[in-house]
Parts: sequence; structure tokens; C-alpha cells
Amino acid sequence: MQRSTTIIHYAPAKLVVVLVPKCGSTTMIAAFLTLAGLGAHVPTARNFIRSDEGRAQMHAAGLEVRPVRFEELAQMQQRDPGYRFLTVLRDPTECFVSGYFSKINRYAKRFARRAYLWGKLRQALSGPRAWPHIEQANRHIRKLIPFEQFVSGMERHGTEWDSHFRPQGQTVGHELIRYDRVLMLETLNAALIPTLQDLGFDTAELALLKTLPRKNPTQTPQTTRGQLLTPDLRARIARLYHDDLRFLGQMQ
Repeated sequence: MQRSTTIIHYAPAKLVVVLVPKCGSTTMIAAFLTLAGLGAHVPTARNFIRSDEGRAQMHAAGLEVRPVRFEELAQMQQRDPGYRFLTVLRDPTECFVSGYFSKINRYAKRFARRAYLWGKLRQALSGPRAWPHIEQANRHIRKLIPFEQFVSGMERHGTEWDSHFRPQGQTVGHELIRYDRVLMLETLNAALIPTLQDLGFDTAELALLKTLPRKNPTQTPQTTRGQLLTPDLRARIARLYHDDLRFLGQMQ
């Protein structure tokens, strides 16, 4: 099992949010920046939390986003039962398809080097405006690695080599950590504010979140993604993530 993960730790509310890639992690970071009074930085949440200035302001507000070992989280629960633990999960098939569209470059760099170099070359030739945007490379890489080929490659290489494809149950350490709330990305918009209210946030604080949009969503339309999922490919992806499907069933 993966021995570490990334968390949001918000000390004023004694709350820990364990983040899962492709499961609303940027949205959750933006939400807690807003709750901590740093909402002006929400449009650039990831850049802000990585900057020295951002970390200093977050520290002053009792907020941190950092990697942590599961042993530390387990000890935190044992030392202070008043701490609450929250995470956001997602249907494994949807998470997998989202990863194909947004993180195919990571797969190609590791397992299909020629496709990766071709995509990066096409990105470079598209001009300076394209250079910061990996989608400019990904759309060319996907032409060389169709979805069925990607599924076959993941069956050969496994899912644990990158955090964006690793089973969610491993990422949240469900065998070691007791969760007070497990939300689903599919219903996060409706469930987040009521959940935080149950956890003690007041109405004035939560009002700031009502206009917070979903951050960093996969840009490919749902219809395009759905067209890829033949019954056979759905079944094969389900076999890759059978542990997650069982774990999510237990959480419902």
C-alpha cells in the first residue's frame, strides 16, 4: 500500500481532507483557501500554495497543504479524537477515463516514448502560447495511443506507477484511517456545503463557497468520453479497479 498521501490540514476546524488526484482536489484546495480568508487567490490556487508567500499566509491562517505519511495521520487520530477526516472519491471508471484525457502524457513518457516525443514536438511547434498547456501535446499523443490501446497498456503495466491512476483506496489509506465523511465527486456540488455545516462551519463562512466553481475539470465533453466505453472496456477497467469498487460499495 502507498505509505503517504497529500492532505489539507485546517487547524481552526480540526479537519483533515485527504486529497485524491482527479477527484476534486483542486476544488477542495480552493474551497479551504476561501474558508481561510484567502479567497482572492482562488483563481490560481495551485500556484499560490506552492509559493513562499502563499505558504506563509496559509500558515498564519492555520491552513496547510502537504504530503504526509499515513502513520502520522493515524497518530493524529489516536492523539486527538476530536479531529475529523474527510475525503472525496469518484467512480473509478470515470476517474480512469479522465486520466486518459488529461494525463496520457505521463503514460506515454513512461511506456510509449515515441508517442510522447511526437506530442511534445507538436506542442513546441504550435508556438509559445501552447507551451504551458499540456493538452496541446496530449491531443497528439492520443492519436497514437487510442483508448483501447491505453487500457491494454494499463493491464500490462498495472495502475500503481502514478498517483493519477493508483487505486483510490490506496491513496486514502482506508485500512489505516477512519473517515468521518466520504463524499463522491459526482455529487460534490450539492454535498460539500451541507457536509461542512455538519462539521461545524457557520453559515457566513459557507456562504463564500456558494459561488465557487468547480476547479480544473477535464475539458473533454462527457459525451466524447462516454463514446469510448464499450461494454468490454468497462469490464476490463472494472477488473483493474475491483478493489476500489468493493471499497466504494462499503462506503455507500
